[in-house]
Amino acid sequence: MDNRLLVFLATAREGHITGAARLLNLSVSAASHQIAQLELEFGTPLFVRGNRGMHLTPAGQVLLTYANQIEALWQTAYREVRQKAEGEQWVHVAASHTVTEFFLPDPLGQFRRTHPAVHIHLTMSNSQDVISHVETGQVDFGIAEGSRVGHRNLQVTNLWQDQLGLIVARTHPWAQRTEITVKDLQSVDLILREEGSGTRAILDKALSRHGLHVTDLRIMAELSSIRAILDLVHHNIGLSVMSWMTARKTPDVSFVRIAGIELTRQIHLIRRPQPQERSAMEDLIKELVRASHEFNSHSPNTLDPLTD
Repeated sequence: MDNRLLVFLATAREGHITGAARLLNLSVSAASHQIAQLELEFGTPLFVRGNRGMHLTPAGQVLLTYANQIEALWQTAYREVRQKAEGEQWVHVAASHTVTEFFLPDPLGQFRRTHPAVHIHLTMSNSQDVISHVETGQVDFGIAEGSRVGHRNLQVTNLWQDQLGLIVARTHPWAQRTEITVKDLQSVDLILREEGSGTRAILDKALSRHGLHVTDLRIMAELSSIRAILDLVHHNIGLSVMSWMTARKTPDVSFVRIAGIELTRQIHLIRRPQPQERSAMEDLIKELVRASHEFNSHSPNTLDPLTD
């Protein structure tokens, strides 16, 4: 891939040439020279330089769209050529924390039993980073929750329909309740997922519909680790808003619905349009779709969240 495009992409993402140079292990003057050469070739400025960094011009925005696609194709080509040379089949997947810990183990296990020769490389990130991994071609596809996956250059397939609610310790007084109110939610100490996670995005959006913000809640911690949150909840350090699957697969916590607030979310599979189908990847996607259909038939809207 053209080094000038690499410098251009790094500068666009970092917002300044210094950060791009550091990221690519170049001197600032060398990185600036690469950008200057690219602008000379196109005959137009690609960035507006200012005191607060560098911002793309309209021409730079056009180039960014194509540069992202070129980078994604190069990453895919590199992986596939290496795999062909080594005689191995790999599928690279990125998934959000909730999906990785609670939704993927069963279908991935089933896939490995039926496709023992296929290797899976799984990266766990928050939903925002999963989308970025797909866009830049670092993975073959991603799985993330929330409404931010829509993108004109990505294909979206609906998988699991999930329900969020309050997660409490089995010893907590609210563990025997079937639901709480939004006002109740404002009266307890909460341990929430970090910004950028799909779980947090759904909660933020749901609260905004009620004229509320997370700052209206008593937040004592914001963590990226689901296991850490569940451990703190188990010890009654605080409560959390998470997927009903966490309670379904964690015996020492209970799931309580939050009345009057929409906390249903769709978990999506997202990928770039493929120049050609790869059987291993398509077979894995079919297994994920099958697993999601089975899961969705046992919706928590009609069943107790702790039973099948």
